[in-house]
Amino acid sequence: MTNARHMPHNRTDKAEFCPDFLVVGVVKGGTTALYNLLDRHPGIHLPPIKETNHFSRGDMRPADFAREYALDVRMDPAKYIRDGMNEVVHIAHVDDSSDYAALFSKATPGQVLGEVCPSYAICPSAAAAIHTARPSAQIFFMLRDPVQRAWSQYIMNLREGKTLEKDFLKEVERDAKQAKTGWGVNHQYLALGMYAEQVERYLQLFPKEQVHVLLHERFKKDPAATMAQVFAAIGVEPLVDMDTSGKFNEAAVPRNAVLNRLLVRSGAISAIKALVPRDLRGGFKEMLYSKKDMPTLPKDQASALWETYAPDVDRLSQLIGMDLRQWWGVKKAKA
Repeated sequence: MTNARHMPHNRTDKAEFCPDFLVVGVVKGGTTALYNLLDRHPGIHLPPIKETNHFSRGDMRPADFAREYALDVRMDPAKYIRDGMNEVVHIAHVDDSSDYAALFSKATPGQVLGEVCPSYAICPSAAAAIHTARPSAQIFFMLRDPVQRAWSQYIMNLREGKTLEKDFLKEVERDAKQAKTGWGVNHQYLALGMYAEQVERYLQLFPKEQVHVLLHERFKKDPAATMAQVFAAIGVEPLVDMDTSGKFNEAAVPRNAVLNRLLVRSGAISAIKALVPRDLRGGFKEMLYSKKDMPTLPKDQASALWETYAPDVDRLSQLIGMDLRQWWGVKKAKA
């Protein structure tokens, strides 16, 4: 049976609002697919902004963001709320606590409230901020083989015009040497895949039974089983014959990398997205991006990067009591 919950607009105390559960990471771990499947459950309400970054705001300074990341979060949350929150938005920087609570105001009594935001894993202040606001919150990580995660992020950055580097390992190494690092400041290819410290931060604050580690590989193989696990943990009825179809954030590369980067950095693509109705954007994407001739991760580069991650993978395995080498390791794969 669905648990009854306090709605944000019913709260009279001064404590900051926090939903019942949060999927805190990771980037390119499958969180967009998870968001869409969670959103299909009538007993669950998610904010119309998928990634609000509200609880990681202590580590985020949009003024310091690289231009392409600053463009991602330039939307005005207060105006979006005033205008009725009529369209799902992928990402924003929701600093104000009242704005954050308002994002849940369309929920109906009895719905379980949740959020999916991968910055909450990597930003050090997020775990404590969430715990302070809601120590009873259920926490979920969706983790992926860290080498494959980094590769998928690299392909995404090519698509989004955030890099022109054609050599994956050179891109990772260059990014790791950046003098300034942080969410929105650099890509954090390596840091985002060092999961042990990220999970440990939550285990130090929340009871172990409230911290759930999901695997992207299991989710991809049997999404219904993963969804049943999540539904049980948050206290909603399982969906019989749940529709788990659909492709989200499909990998693609730009047809013209230089032109694509110019369009991204000028803000032209963001402007076009704002003007073109969602159901008409497919044709626009097909003009700019191609799913053909997708690059594959070279085995030698995968091996080199795995050696960097292996100690952290072993540490995480001990931390959560799961042999992750059964699922992760050197392999050739597409994003």
